[in-house]
Amino acid sequence: MRRSKHGQSAPEDHDSPWKGALEVFFQPFMNFLYPQVAELIDWQQPVEFLDKELQKITRKAKNSRRYADKLVKVRFLNGSEQWILIHIEVQGAPETDFAERMFIYYYRIRDRYEKPVISLAVLTDTQPSFRPKHYSDTIAGCSIRFEFATVKLLDWQDKTEELLQHDNPFGLLIAAQLTAKLIKDGKSRVDNLIGYYRLAAQKKLPREHITQLVVFLEWIVALPADLTPYYNEQLEHLEEDNKMTYISIIERQGIQKGLEQGIEKGLEKGVEQGIGQGRISTLQNTLQKLLQLKFGEPAAEYEQRLLQAEEAELTLWTERVLFAETIEAVFAE
Repeated sequence: MRRSKHGQSAPEDHDSPWKGALEVFFQPFMNFLYPQVAELIDWQQPVEFLDKELQKITRKAKNSRRYADKLVKVRFLNGSEQWILIHIEVQGAPETDFAERMFIYYYRIRDRYEKPVISLAVLTDTQPSFRPKHYSDTIAGCSIRFEFATVKLLDWQDKTEELLQHDNPFGLLIAAQLTAKLIKDGKSRVDNLIGYYRLAAQKKLPREHITQLVVFLEWIVALPADLTPYYNEQLEHLEEDNKMTYISIIERQGIQKGLEQGIEKGLEKGVEQGIGQGRISTLQNTLQKLLQLKFGEPAAEYEQRLLQAEEAELTLWTERVLFAETIEAVFAE
């Protein structure tokens, strides 16, 4: 559980890591969970995330629960343009109107943009019987039935070894989600997370993607603050392995601590361990990475402000990243 700057518990931000992971690992996500759709997509064509379009149809949603929804534009191998709505239920508790919500999003997108929509759902809750796959309604001789595809992460509970050894990096992210939901013992969660880091290093991925994968793994597991000493101890053992240098880079820059355990602690760690970097440079690098993870590549105007800012401004902006809803809120006067 993260702490606010006033020492109070802040709500766990489970949806943000999923949003980021979907953008970085979209093709692995589709290949792993929805291979029947993935094989129709022309992966040689660019994928476009339609965040602004999705915000327009969800802005007035009456439900205040948090979701990791993504609307993605792809090209199929037959040349057709397709919009894919991915809905991830990240709260871990069944919702009675889940299927209706899927239907509402579907018809809003179709009505507003006149585009066909492929609706996919990922359920992260721990109730085996909760498996919504359709929405239906009938009144006075009029009826409608809307069906959508659903995967349940709980179904992987007994196939953990397959998740961990799979070449697809999304297997590790699913394992991390199961750890967050099912494992209550704190030290066991830490041990699992450290094991995921080691496996991440073995993936045949660019170094940048391995770094991002590690960040998402820790973010999803969401370790309580009281486990920080044990977690840091295990990280030190991990860093003794020369093969894990890029994970120690994350630690030195404060990226992981900034995302999971509070920006201020992350900055302290990053400044303390930064190699060959001045204090301002370390703050700039850390903030830039956090902005990319949460909001995507910052616009040029924000890049310029970041480069010209004083230490106090950089510290203030970095404190805001975890709780700001928009990049504009981070840089607000």
